[in-house]
Amino acid sequence: MNSLVLSEGNFRIVVSDGELPPIKLAVATLQRDFKSVMGFRPSIVSVPTDREAGSIELIIVNESTVNPNVDKSELRSLDGFESHRLYADASTKRIYLTGKDMRGAIYAIYTFSEKFLDVPPLWFFSSWRPQKKEQIEIPCNLDYFYKSPQVRYRAWFPNDTELFTPWRQRTLQNNEVWLETMLRLKLNTVEMEQTVTYPDYKLAESVSLLHKYGLILSSTHHTACNNNLVTWKEYWCKVRGITPPKLLLSDEKSLREFWQYSIETVCRCGQENLWTIAFRGIGDQPYWAAFEDAPVGEKERAEVINRMLRIQLDMIKERTGNPNPFVRVTFYDELSDLLAKGYLRPPVGDNILWTFVAARRDHYPNDDIVSFDTATRVKLGYYMNFQFTSTGAHLAAAEGPWKMEFNFRYVNSRRSLALSVVNAGNLREFVMELSANASMMWDMVTYDTDEFLYDFCVRYFGKKHAKEVMQLYRDYYHAYWEQKSAEFPGLERQFIFHDLRYARVFKQISEHFEHFSPNPLKEIIRERVSGRSFRIEGSNQVDSLLSGMERTFGRFDKVAQRCAELMPRLPEQYRCFFHDNLSAPCHYMAALSHSLYHFLRAYKYTEKRTEHLDLSIEYLETAQEALYSTQHDIFTDWYAGDKSHGKFNIPAKLTLLHNLRDRYGEK
Repeated sequence: MNSLVLSEGNFRIVVSDGELPPIKLAVATLQRDFKSVMGFRPSIVSVPTDREAGSIELIIVNESTVNPNVDKSELRSLDGFESHRLYADASTKRIYLTGKDMRGAIYAIYTFSEKFLDVPPLWFFSSWRPQKKEQIEIPCNLDYFYKSPQVRYRAWFPNDTELFTPWRQRTLQNNEVWLETMLRLKLNTVEMEQTVTYPDYKLAESVSLLHKYGLILSSTHHTACNNNLVTWKEYWCKVRGITPPKLLLSDEKSLREFWQYSIETVCRCGQENLWTIAFRGIGDQPYWAAFEDAPVGEKERAEVINRMLRIQLDMIKERTGNPNPFVRVTFYDELSDLLAKGYLRPPVGDNILWTFVAARRDHYPNDDIVSFDTATRVKLGYYMNFQFTSTGAHLAAAEGPWKMEFNFRYVNSRRSLALSVVNAGNLREFVMELSANASMMWDMVTYDTDEFLYDFCVRYFGKKHAKEVMQLYRDYYHAYWEQKSAEFPGLERQFIFHDLRYARVFKQISEHFEHFSPNPLKEIIRERVSGRSFRIEGSNQVDSLLSGMERTFGRFDKVAQRCAELMPRLPEQYRCFFHDNLSAPCHYMAALSHSLYHFLRAYKYTEKRTEHLDLSIEYLETAQEALYSTQHDIFTDWYAGDKSHGKFNIPAKLTLLHNLRDRYGEK
């Protein structure tokens, strides 16, 4: 016998009644996968049965829980945390899906589903259609072993989710499926804003979903102990019933009380949590914008942060009873600057994670990680945006997996990486890049972006056209305008013109359209580094933009045309995801680049102004149509949020262009 053959009625799934709920949820999902592929749901039992003729059992094992019904002598060895193994024992007709701990067991379940039911991790986001099977053959010598991941905490941060949030609210599946996707990709952490609520020591309802799926909670760079000073007044009113005291550095007693409630809330809720220590202001601002007695000098400001971080760390240790908890501090914006100058001295220790952040606006290792002393006794984390609020990619991916690999490899070269955070906002546009990051964070030693992308294309577009699609992805990313020459050694595409930069050009120039200036673009409000908002080389912004758009729309046009030519040659089951994830973004960026080009021509030259504004409108409508063509089935009305309050807001830009044409066009 070379294989164990699974067919309807001849096998069952075995999982202990006492197993943890997230594992039982994954088992129920496996049942659903069987239903999708084979047309039936296998039965679930809690105890292995005697060796009945023809009976096969899939046995789920979580080694961190006591299960008297599993003979430990039959289990094969595992590695450390989250390691997992799939293997068969032909003599007992058993297939073991084992994990060192809860998530290890979950990963084993989803690995089985991917390997043998052909359910891809992105089944939902790729509009996957199951290929029906009457039976599944499991080799008798099956033994897939996955060691512990290199990076302990592998996180997504959904941020700026004006598309994702209303879409999630439509159905229960929409609300939760992204968490299942994370586990299928073998991620384990979700980063959130403040989650502490008042007055009854509870975390926000959103955290319950993380608990349901067995994921870790972590907090953003301005969220100390899972809370933020934006709730300062609410705490004193709802918990203490008194008038809130002023935010003063001299009132350390009140600050400690505020943090103590937050720490207590996390501990009582029992949610697995990666602690964040931080000292910033109300929301995403430096603390000296909120505290009237804050010092003015940089060294003095850093000393305050140093003291507050140590206070929070000591409080966490005391309440948890753990002298060495995993705790992160994130060097964002002003903290990055203070660290690079040597003024900031955060806590150190074996489980302290110094989390560095890719540079603002464009994403590459910042000065603080470059100057990091590798002898410092800490672990490292790294936060990188695939999507960015102000100037980055938003409605179409732009950074690319090669740039992601460069960033994380650089940080890992400075000290071993223990935390990865990627900000991908609305998620759908960035699922390929997110998949690449997940793969790399599990095993950085063997990961290679070209190999990953080839495997990705085989999985989602078929082996026959995988290399062709892979090249299209590469050419798509390289079609973006590089408005400034790279400065970081070895990094390609350091500075690129994302679609939110297009949006800002439209808006800023339209506000002063009647008065031409060769350099009309202004820095974003509160921009801390001069020239960072747009990073356009040359002494004439308009001419640089015109030249750049002409080059980039030519490149995007060619890639879009090749996508259109490949589409009918792809097997039908692959066309939808190819269109949504690659072809439509190509057409969007091509048309957007044409639109901005003609907008700039209308701005610079008064002759044929109406013609250029008409073309700008026409191309922007085409860009919108390209995006809206991805709205289908479960993703119907995906762009509803962009129409009302979106970061880009294409309808508002179209209105703007129509108004300009009516006002300034030739009469």
